[in-house]
Amino acid sequence: MSDATLADKKSDWKMVRMQVLDRIESLPSLSSVVHEFLELSRREFFTAKDFERVLIKDQALVARLLKVANSALFGRSRRIHTIPEAVVLIGLENLKNIVYAVSSGGLMRRQMKCYDYPAKGFWVHGVGVGMTARALSEVSRKGTLHSEEAYVAGLLHDVAKLIIDDFLEPGSGPRIVTMEEERQACGMDHTELGEHILRRWNIPEGIVDAVRYHHEPLQDGQWQPGGAVVELADSICTTWGIGKHELMSLGEEIDSEPHSEAMDALGLAKVALPPILLRIRQKLAELEGYYEGY
Repeated sequence: MSDATLADKKSDWKMVRMQVLDRIESLPSLSSVVHEFLELSRREFFTAKDFERVLIKDQALVARLLKVANSALFGRSRRIHTIPEAVVLIGLENLKNIVYAVSSGGLMRRQMKCYDYPAKGFWVHGVGVGMTARALSEVSRKGTLHSEEAYVAGLLHDVAKLIIDDFLEPGSGPRIVTMEEERQACGMDHTELGEHILRRWNIPEGIVDAVRYHHEPLQDGQWQPGGAVVELADSICTTWGIGKHELMSLGEEIDSEPHSEAMDALGLAKVALPPILLRIRQKLAELEGYYEGY
């Protein structure tokens, strides 16, 4: 390759990098409620009123949250009018799921032109992986992420695809995009670019690392526990078609063998997996209700 060709190639990549940075700046911001709720959830104790003080800063979010809390998903006999009522009547975990789902909707609901997701599928997949990562982290004996950090890592694990999608050649329609294609399109794959995005947003380091290593959690012979949790959660949700297909396939069996080393690194015994999966199935069965009509 001639010096002139090399210079042109470097110039082209410099331009692409500048365009990628511009796209990061133009992404809708993640709701500040997510940052504040992460801080709140690190406390040993907090009340429904503490939760309300964070959420009340975003009236639009509160309105959507209460709309979902009053939907057929929870089938309550009386209307829920306040956040403390919602905590009591539908439970804090359900309320947290709704908060994350609706607060990320403005960022994640975009329809991709190249990546193979149905309408709202990208958003639904992120929420599903977040819920699954939280459930796994709660039973992991060696995990390093707080359960809510695991949720946010799962929610945002593919966020860079929102930018990379603009640089891919459309081809004949949505498809499975390899990480090599991503690197050819914009110089980084979605894990590398995801790290840049989350650092720009001042997301906690543990979440950044989980996103960066969720496809390669084994680093220099050492397991990156956050990455391992997100990788396992992503694999489970992909097997069940969460966000990938119009209908979920929660009856599909999960083969633990390909993940046995990661599970050992997380302190998850194979015999413990079936009850964990049952709980995850129950949670994911409610998933559609979190974004219905939104």
